[in-house]
Amino acid sequence: MQGARPAVKRLVLLVLFVFPLAAAASPPEELRRALDLFEYGEYEEARRIAESLLARNVLATDEQLIDANRIVALAYLYSHHPERLERAQQYFLQLLSIEPDYRLDPFFTPPAALEFFEQVRQENEERLAPIREQRRLAKQARAAEEAARRRFLEERARERESRAPPTVRYLQKNHVALVFLPFGAGQFQNGDRTAGIALAGIQLAAGLTSLGSYLVVENLKNDNGRYDPPQIRTARTFDTIKWVSGGIFYAAWLYGILDAWRGFQPEVLLEAPAIAPEVSVSGDGASLGISLRF
Repeated sequence: MQGARPAVKRLVLLVLFVFPLAAAASPPEELRRALDLFEYGEYEEARRIAESLLARNVLATDEQLIDANRIVALAYLYSHHPERLERAQQYFLQLLSIEPDYRLDPFFTPPAALEFFEQVRQENEERLAPIREQRRLAKQARAAEEAARRRFLEERARERESRAPPTVRYLQKNHVALVFLPFGAGQFQNGDRTAGIALAGIQLAAGLTSLGSYLVVENLKNDNGRYDPPQIRTARTFDTIKWVSGGIFYAAWLYGILDAWRGFQPEVLLEAPAIAPEVSVSGDGASLGISLRF
């Protein structure tokens, strides 16, 4: 297992370094690659990619900008660059200008880096306070906007309900005889249109196939009611198709009966839009009509 780890790492690095060169990656993909390189300890290459993304100003979200600045700052801090502390501070400040309350993960960041980051924050707390306040106000504004949007949608829904035509309820009496009919009649009565269409389609196809095969078999007979030797094999084939398709028809019919019986209800309460008189006044008098809205 110990000998396999370097090989796995080399394979990962090959994927991270070579394959991205085959096609131009989008900024989020480049950032993802930088994060992967950083995780595998390739800090210099990860810093180069993230620093390039920041210089080109191609990252769209705060989360992406935070990740890129964090990679560059920590990579400088881990390096032997002569200006590593100044550069790390620069990118930590850029990160804090986006999210003043950001915290590095103590499980994946060395204590020295955590201490340096907190020192940068404390030294610039006075300048970060207005940014934090603006973010708080923006968050409150977003929350107020979302609440107003919800109220608007709820009011619109109530208005639609108030304008909806009244409905009447009526009792539909179902007939048990329909349960035993073919072509999904029982399913349609129970309101299961999908099963009804499926059963009707299967039975129609099987029934027509069986009927067609029967007609072919009968047509192959000679005047004596027998088959000529060259026609025997064809007759047997269509006779088999006739019985198989007939079996499918009756099996689907039996299944339809059992399924319809399981969902059968003698009486079902249904709703329908009410028919209401509508009175309108024209230039030469009033007119009375009936309106039906769905």
